[in-house]
Amino acid sequence: MFQDDYRRRMDAVIPDPELLARTKSRMEAVGSGARPPRRLTRRGAAALVVCAALVVSAAAAGPTIWQAIRSDLGGRAPYAVEVEAVCEDQGIRIEAQVALADSRLVRIYFTARDLEGNRLDENTEVTYSLSLADRGTWPYRNYRVTQLSYDPETGRALFVITATGREGVSDGDTFRLNIEKLLGGHRPVLHWSAAPSSNTDTITRIPVGIGEDGTLDWAASGEALTTPAEGFPITGELLPSTWTEDGAAVLLPQPEREQAIDSGGDYSIVAAGFAADGNLHVRVRPAPDAVWEDVEVSAMILKDDGAAVGRPLEKVTPVDGDLDYCLEGFGPAELPLLTEITVMGDYSTLTDPVEGDWTLEIPLQAVEGKTIPLSLELPAAQASDGFITAERLELSPLSLTLVCDQDSMYPEDGKTLRSTALEELTPSVTLTDGTVLTPSYADSDSWWACWIFDRPIDPEDVELVSINGETVPLS
Repeated sequence: MFQDDYRRRMDAVIPDPELLARTKSRMEAVGSGARPPRRLTRRGAAALVVCAALVVSAAAAGPTIWQAIRSDLGGRAPYAVEVEAVCEDQGIRIEAQVALADSRLVRIYFTARDLEGNRLDENTEVTYSLSLADRGTWPYRNYRVTQLSYDPETGRALFVITATGREGVSDGDTFRLNIEKLLGGHRPVLHWSAAPSSNTDTITRIPVGIGEDGTLDWAASGEALTTPAEGFPITGELLPSTWTEDGAAVLLPQPEREQAIDSGGDYSIVAAGFAADGNLHVRVRPAPDAVWEDVEVSAMILKDDGAAVGRPLEKVTPVDGDLDYCLEGFGPAELPLLTEITVMGDYSTLTDPVEGDWTLEIPLQAVEGKTIPLSLELPAAQASDGFITAERLELSPLSLTLVCDQDSMYPEDGKTLRSTALEELTPSVTLTDGTVLTPSYADSDSWWACWIFDRPIDPEDVELVSINGETVPLS
């Protein structure tokens, strides 16, 4: 079993000699009087062992799960800790491996392994929910699960949960992950066609990944797909159609649309407009390798108040390998209300979704940091609104967080809200040796913002922090 193998490797760990040498040299420097002595906590000692364990495990295992974890952690590895949580359902084992946390950031690495077949791969989607077992509220603003790797030899998929907090995370909080569904061979679908009245281009695009900020990265499905709206007009004219044996009208493929998609398509639009029955139709070409799909076609239609609402094209007719979607009762007379046609959903090239109940409870050990009180005025977004008061900095080896006094965000009338673009600030950190670091923006809300360091720092080595042109001395 994987857990037994891991424990045997952990028991056999010998700390890396170079790591020990650097640690010894640093401790000797502390003892020489160059700076006040610093206590090596039990967590610090454990972190060194875990760091060495990850290095040794990755080296012993070769290009495996542990290498992927070690690579993703990078210089943060000394602050990661081993976690023990495992559960099985529907023949799939979910196992927590490593956790990394400070008061604002959490990263938890876990694996999924199919014990009964090959239902997982390098494109496995996880449907999940998060909570804290010992809190009634969820302290995180943004969170996501990202797949890092898949090892076909062991059949294990590696994932990392990344969460950023809108309030402090306490050491010892229990992080609960509940997984509801796993889908191997996952492919997302998002295509659309704008109506001529919207004055936008008609473009078919697909999400190709998740960016560092948690948003979807997009890419066109080939240069030929970026076509001006006049190339694919949706007009009030009835398009070439045919009738099925069951008496259903379906659109014939439009040559100009067919030429603009790759062979086979991935639920691309091959015809859109009004068929011989006078209703709005959209003909979609499924992916030839799809074994499961959950795809919906919707029409964005203007309401009386000018807002657009999506209406699904619920009547679906298979025709010559394509799918014809129809919105009954929406004819050429309603065309001015149509703003966009959207094809959205998911499909799999591997398997049906595996639904189950997997729950992991993971105690968090937050990296020790320090809090620096402030009284720093930041200009509000509107100059007439005055200032917002920053009341403290939270500094850890992993991140820097600026927290504002929420009371200062409300003017005297107590009705409006001052705001400022905290995410546009570019704080810098100066170390005692003169090194200046500029952490990367991670997340923010109206009263706080968090930045992460590219490499961990020692908060005791920070001499000053600069924010918005103001210098905050720490020593």
